[in-house]
Amino acid sequence: MTTKLISGTGLQLLRRFDNRAESVRAQLLDDDGPAYVQVFVSILRDIFKEETVEYVLALIDEMLTANPKRARLFHDKSLANEDTYEPFLSQFLISY
Repeated sequence: MTTKLISGTGLQLLRRFDNRAESVRAQLLDDDGPAYVQVFVSILRDIFKEETVEYVLALIDEMLTANPKRARLFHDKSLANEDTYEPFLSQFLISY
């Protein structure tokens, strides 16, 4: 947060989500899923530290593996101004 790569709200959401049981994470995603997706996407877009990117990708993988219907969160109308796929494509291109 001190480097302005993540907002205070984003950091708060991550702390609430990090190292929680799947049942707690599921409830958080049910309550405020688009906000979590927005944080994950913004981290992938703005942070290039390999460990951070891998961690966020693992969180997304766990989220979708536990419930594939959560993919709809990436299409939420609150994210209409976000290009939610660009960070994934960028990470793919960087890795090659």
